[in-house]
Amino acid sequence: MLPARGRRGFLTTTYALFAAALVLPSRAADYVQKNITNTPGFRLLPGVASVPAPVAVAPDQDWMGIDGAWNTFSLLVGDAHANVRVLASTASQQIWVISCLACVANVTDPGSQHAFSPECADSRGHTYNTSDSDTWLQNGYYQLWIEKNLGLVGNGLYGFDSVGLGQEGEKGPYVQNTTIGTVITANFWLGHIGLHPKPTNFSAFQDPIPSYMTNLFEQKSIPSLSFGYTAGAQYHDQTVLGSLTLGGYDASRIIRNDLTFVLAPDNERDLVVGVAGLTANTTTAQNINLLKRNDVTMYIDSTIAELYLPIEICAAFENTFGLKYDKDTDLYLVDDALHQSLLTQNPCVTFTLGQKYSTDATVQITLPYAAFDLEASPPYRGLQEKSRYFPIRRGNASNEWILGRTFLQEAYLTVDWERQNFSLSAIDWTFGKPIELLPIISPQYALSSYTPRKKRGLSSTAIIGIAVGGGFLFALLMSAVAWWFWHRRHHRKLEAMKAQYEADVAAAAASKKDKPDTCDVPPMSPIRGSREGRTVFPKAELPADSAVHHEMSSGAKEKDGMAVVEVENTERQIYEMPGDMPERQEAGGRQLSEKETMVVRERLYNGVDPTGTPNGSPIVQEPPRRLVPISPSEVSMVSGRLATSNVSPITPRTPRNGAFLEATDTFFQLPPYRPRDGRRTEAEEDFLSPVSPMESTDTSRRRFSYES
Repeated sequence: MLPARGRRGFLTTTYALFAAALVLPSRAADYVQKNITNTPGFRLLPGVASVPAPVAVAPDQDWMGIDGAWNTFSLLVGDAHANVRVLASTASQQIWVISCLACVANVTDPGSQHAFSPECADSRGHTYNTSDSDTWLQNGYYQLWIEKNLGLVGNGLYGFDSVGLGQEGEKGPYVQNTTIGTVITANFWLGHIGLHPKPTNFSAFQDPIPSYMTNLFEQKSIPSLSFGYTAGAQYHDQTVLGSLTLGGYDASRIIRNDLTFVLAPDNERDLVVGVAGLTANTTTAQNINLLKRNDVTMYIDSTIAELYLPIEICAAFENTFGLKYDKDTDLYLVDDALHQSLLTQNPCVTFTLGQKYSTDATVQITLPYAAFDLEASPPYRGLQEKSRYFPIRRGNASNEWILGRTFLQEAYLTVDWERQNFSLSAIDWTFGKPIELLPIISPQYALSSYTPRKKRGLSSTAIIGIAVGGGFLFALLMSAVAWWFWHRRHHRKLEAMKAQYEADVAAAAASKKDKPDTCDVPPMSPIRGSREGRTVFPKAELPADSAVHHEMSSGAKEKDGMAVVEVENTERQIYEMPGDMPERQEAGGRQLSEKETMVVRERLYNGVDPTGTPNGSPIVQEPPRRLVPISPSEVSMVSGRLATSNVSPITPRTPRNGAFLEATDTFFQLPPYRPRDGRRTEAEEDFLSPVSPMESTDTSRRRFSYES
């Protein structure tokens, strides 16, 4: 609300309030405050002996309104005790009364200012004339504010005055200097009692003004900031009046349930419920689904009469009941034919309400067609005459979806503002039950002593969420455990391989260190022969106990060395060729010829380089030589006997033709060496006198055919 005056207005208002408190005649003397010590469901705090009793506001016997017939409550306003009849508003925090100017024929015409209409005043629950009250303190004109999202706007003259509950002689509690708004606009045909405890802010230069409910509580007229309310129902066989209890609720009016709603955080839209289901039953059809959209939340507001519903749901009502929308009035007007059809169908509409994400519990409120059978009168929505209408309205946005007084004909609303919760219950229509007022005690006075209810089962959504989350966490945990075991096993395997490798390396190093070096370095210096000046290399004898041989990689296991068995001295000494082959050449090398193989053996075992090149490589390519032809006469038989045992520990090699060449096999012998010039050598002359390789002599040895 925008202020009418600045800091000056604040000072004036403060002074006026103080003056009014001094001169206001006390009407509280007519009201006797009642305290109670019996507080069912609550345990009084230490030092608190009693608390105020809840106040039951007596309903009027009248049913008023231009948007239907509604049960009202009486207030006494100002020192003149002006009696006004108002409704209960769950959204407002103020007292609204109808200004006397609302029933003047033409306010702007000075000549007709006093053309007051008593019929208008009676229709609007009587009016309040601020000039008749000496205790009225005017504050200024401000916007009415509430319901502006529905297009219900207007201005009011605000001020402060005393307000008492009930009619003369009922002795209700009085509140002095409470906020009062005087209304002229026809958008709010009747005044109301504001049941919300939020304060009113008139200006940034003024402190918030406490609400009517807060004033009642602070002067200890009610036990808490709470209330219980139902609008009443005129259509029942026995007319049931409305019920309003401040500081408690009437337990005789409700069918108990275990569902408690939590207030929404927006204090202008806090009594919010979720619509879990909306069905209709008629005499010809059952369980007709009217909930044509999801996530519908409704605000409970008794300030207005109708139900503001989403457009899709309104269309479902139209199709189900044959309603017709009037664009001029934005109402669903009901003519006689449709009215008779609806009476025949006798539909019942059931609201299933809950609070999403809080609990799966729901409460059902069923409204018969009689609750929708309302009558509107001019000037409501521009009507020119009375007409029946079906009290649903089209809400374009979610902040316009409202459950109004039509809904509260069949529902009882209990709100505990201090504990931030509320409940909805179906009405118990049992006739003749006595009133049972139960207090709701403020946390300032007592603690709740209700036995904790058994925890309700989790909602299906929560169960699904827990199951999915639990499954994911379990799978993640199992994956982590499996990875840990795999990593541990892999690490152990790597450690074992590393240890084995280190052990093998250590064993190889130790074996190499401990191995005796029995091979003498072969002489590489040539010795000049005694005859003809030839250069020869002395033959080096291999040790007989050597067991190390360079075998071909045939895959067979290395055989142990065999004992040496010498042949008879009558036989000619045989110069046996070593059976070992040179190591394989690397990739890209050529295969050695037989001659080159013999050269390698000779140099390896005898220390003799037949080519005369001490530092030469065995694979050096020599110029091709033409071998001397061998005649049959040059082949001699030395011995035809086969030896019974090997004469050398050298393992016999396998020739290409598959035969085994033994050490004692002397069937074929190499032909004597013959130079190319045709002359004979000494070795050729004493061919039949073999020289033992073990003798130390300077005599030149026999040369092979490939020696020059």
